[in-house]
Amino acid sequence: MAKKVLLINQNAVLITGRLLPLLKSSEVECVSIEPNTEKLMHEKDSTDIFVLIAGDFVYEAKDFLVSLKDVYSAVKKPLCVMGYDKEINVIEQSIPKNMIAREFVRPIDIITLSNELKMMLNSDDASKEKKQILLVDDDITFLKMMQKWLGTKYRVAAARSGPQALSYLAEHTVDLILLDYEMPLMDGPKVLEAVRSKPKTANVPMIFLTGKSDPESVRSVMSLKPASYLLKSSNKEAIMQSLDSFFVNH
Repeated sequence: MAKKVLLINQNAVLITGRLLPLLKSSEVECVSIEPNTEKLMHEKDSTDIFVLIAGDFVYEAKDFLVSLKDVYSAVKKPLCVMGYDKEINVIEQSIPKNMIAREFVRPIDIITLSNELKMMLNSDDASKEKKQILLVDDDITFLKMMQKWLGTKYRVAAARSGPQALSYLAEHTVDLILLDYEMPLMDGPKVLEAVRSKPKTANVPMIFLTGKSDPESVRSVMSLKPASYLLKSSNKEAIMQSLDSFFVNH
């Protein structure tokens, strides 16, 4: 059965005109619609990847962006965004960054974009078998590095704060939470307590991934009985090995 990509755009004739034949040549069904909620609802169930091609319209399209967010939450299909930095920032005000599978910052070569989308389609079935990890950390640079490291083997989502993590968990199921200890708004222990207090997430294992390594901090963290405790100073191999061992044993 052919995979389907839905291109959502307004007046992006040059982009869609070049992208459509590239995708169709690989036997991918490609449909282009305007940012219209009624049309989006008509296409949502049969779509494998949503691609929002941003333009000036995003500055006045909050209602549609909220509808797109709701559709993503309902169908759980990858949502990609293509646009300039300012446009992507506007979109992220309505659609949290952790809901966006890929962000393609313009200028971008259309052939590269086409190949990336085809790779996502081909890997979609395999990715469903991967374990889902939620990273919770206020350090954006560290989050990006960990997403790159872990993304080769696991499905990875990221939250920049405790409240954002709880919002994500209300709509998604994960196999493991990697949690920083010190964060503003809501620190790691409070996030752990909140996660355990809800029936839906009470049994989700949590591993602290933190820079606190002094004995007193370690004892304090371990008293909360997390599944494990990892240091941010660990190298990639050590962290990957720890996670691999965790999933084998659990």
